[in-house]
This record gives sequence, structure tokens and C-alpha cells, in this order.
Amino acid sequence: MDDRAQHFVGKIAQKAIVEKDGKILVVRGIGDKVWEFPGGRLHAGEAPIDGIKREIKEELGIVITDIKPLFLGPSFHYKDNAHQVYVAYTCTYDGSALTIDPKELEDMKWVSREELKTLPMFEDDGTVGTIRALLAQIR
Repeated sequence: MDDRAQHFVGKIAQKAIVEKDGKILVVRGIGDKVWEFPGGRLHAGEAPIDGIKREIKEELGIVITDIKPLFLGPSFHYKDNAHQVYVAYTCTYDGSALTIDPKELEDMKWVSREELKTLPMFEDDGTVGTIRALLAQIR
């Protein structure tokens, strides 16, 4: 087997865990039946923190700060039928009004950590791992 075939040439999916008043923001993409954490793909040559800030500004119109890694791992995204590296960050924001970009998202809502256990979400390893990490946090 060609050694190059074993090297990962894939995507980096970055997600932000935006929390307010004990609730976590989830979004639903255009035509999706399941929820996910807001975020998107890292662009080539982009620093990870710059990428997640850009995605959240594009999708929700807010600026996030105090960005810290929560989960990092390989994941297979069923929607794209592709392997990816999945990174989730906790962050803060100033509480300003959220405005979803209708070209990117269909809906958003705030849910409790408990609701994450039963909410229909993507079942990829990244999403599942992030939910586990969130539920393991002491609040």
C-alpha cells in the first residue's frame, strides 16, 4: 500500500460551546433534522482560534472570547461521509443578541446539559465526545 494513502488529508471541524445562564446553544443547519453545536470548518492556513471566531461571527453575529479547548478527537461525519478532526471549545460572549445567518442555519435554541442527553444531534464521535465532556464538567 502506498504510504501516502495512510496519511490523513481531511477536514478540521471546530465547534463552540456557547453558554448563557446555564444553557448551551445548539443550532440546526439548513435542511437538517438534528441539532449540533455552532461552528464550521477551519480554512487552509487559518489559525484555529481565528477560525472558530470567524465561524461564530458568520453564523451568529457574535464575538466569542476566552476560548479554551474542551474536546479533540477523530470523528467520522456521516453527512459529509468523511473523516475529520473534531475540536470543541468552551467560550464566553458578551450576551448580545444572536442573529442567525439564514444561508448557514435554519434554527437555534438554548438547552440544558440534561437536554443534551436526549436531543436529536449528530451521532459522530466528535459530537458524542463533546457531550460527554460537557456532562462530566462540574457545574
